[in-house]
Amino acid sequence: MQREFINIKQVQDLLGISERTVFRYIKSGELKGFKAGREWKFEPADIDAFIELRRQKAAQELKDSDPAA
Repeated sequence: MQREFINIKQVQDLLGISERTVFRYIKSGELKGFKAGREWKFEPADIDAFIELRRQKAAQELKDSDPAA
């Protein structure tokens, strides 16, 4: 079974962020990736998990900043 991976440019395009920001998320542990030779590779499931994590953080920030809550 062959696994499909996406590269850093595809992650940038998908998330609308810079390469520097991608590396910042990798360094913080929020985004999982690995190097294969000179290129960074990412599993689509890990990108989905990252998006969900960011959604949860955004929802929590909204909840924390809502004075009516």
